[in-house]
Amino acid sequence: MGKVHILILFVFNSWLVSSVDWAQGNPEIRYHAVLQLNDRRSIPFEVTYTAGKQPSLSIHNGEERIDLRFLVEKNDSIYMEFPEIAGKIIFHKQTLSGQWINLNKSNPTSYPFLFYTVAEGIDHRFDLPLDLAAPIFEGIYDVIFTDSEGDAKAIGVFKQQGSNIDGTFRTETGDYRYLSGGVFNGVMKLSCFDGVHAFLFEAAMDADDSTVMRGNFYSGSKYHATWTGVLNPNARLTPPNAISWPNEPLAVLNITIKTKKGKEKTLSTDFFHGKPSVVQLMGTWCPNCLDESKYFIELSKQGSFKDIRFIGIGFENGNSDKDRMARLKKYQKKMGFTYPVYLGGGASTKDAHAVFNQLNGVFSFPTTIFLDKKGRIVQVNSGFDGPATGVFYKSMQEETERLLLKLLQADE
Repeated sequence: MGKVHILILFVFNSWLVSSVDWAQGNPEIRYHAVLQLNDRRSIPFEVTYTAGKQPSLSIHNGEERIDLRFLVEKNDSIYMEFPEIAGKIIFHKQTLSGQWINLNKSNPTSYPFLFYTVAEGIDHRFDLPLDLAAPIFEGIYDVIFTDSEGDAKAIGVFKQQGSNIDGTFRTETGDYRYLSGGVFNGVMKLSCFDGVHAFLFEAAMDADDSTVMRGNFYSGSKYHATWTGVLNPNARLTPPNAISWPNEPLAVLNITIKTKKGKEKTLSTDFFHGKPSVVQLMGTWCPNCLDESKYFIELSKQGSFKDIRFIGIGFENGNSDKDRMARLKKYQKKMGFTYPVYLGGGASTKDAHAVFNQLNGVFSFPTTIFLDKKGRIVQVNSGFDGPATGVFYKSMQEETERLLLKLLQADE
């Protein structure tokens, strides 16, 4: 960290102490939070914090609230962990500054983190005054992201109340989950931090066309793309079941994976026979997989779907299969899985396709394979429209449950 950044933190810290003293009697207070990802880029977001013997810290992204778990206090530092995703936040209880420890990659990474109160009338998320009269950004947009590798299509979905905006981007590999922010000096700013993603989006309307916006997208410490959105309520993506498919129609799924004990196990006709099955290709490092897992866990508890066989196949970061399996076991316990999860391999679509080589390819996490009562592949879905997508999430649920009921009612 350079001298300039040390000075900035010193200025923050010098008045954070007094703000903490003021906060002691308040059960839960909103704060502006910052992740310093490199010497040029920081990601702003919002937290609520309660001090005390059992302190609490929650991260807010629009409708999403992530309640971290208090672990311990050591030398006036508070240690918190994320409830499902692997990672910790450690901060000094007086200065409210510390580190985010990202444990989702093979080797841990850490980034400076701090939070502080803002002046009355200032937006907690961006520490800026919201516009009193804001341009209208609400709507559904055809979006093109452009980076060094080319163009990628997405759909922007934004809801606006006054100068406050929540939204997300849908893509063919999943959604960008809960984005939140507002309009500041005519510019829409949205951010998200969920323990894996650290996103910042900015855009302004074209001066000559209020149906077109252009801006920048920053992710993590290195990634940058420009993007253009064109208002289009009929924007469409390739359907999730038209991206990946079996090389042979109605092929019986046959895969070899590893059990919790590290032993190889083949899942084929004998394993899948008799019940429709849902096979989830996922990773503990993947927030879209987290959203899908929560949905499947709840679905598996419903009486209408008690005869559906759900299984998860994890593709994990780690320096060995033992490390990868340990990550899966911890995740399973945190999530309260109602169905078995096996290890497929490393955290890449290449590794996933090596296991699921009966498909034309695996292009996203999650990928979900639906089998009939004979273990035959009847549909493959790429990506996942999570709860942040609103009506698209409800539509996905309805289509999934309709398919499962059809598979249950079909003869063997």
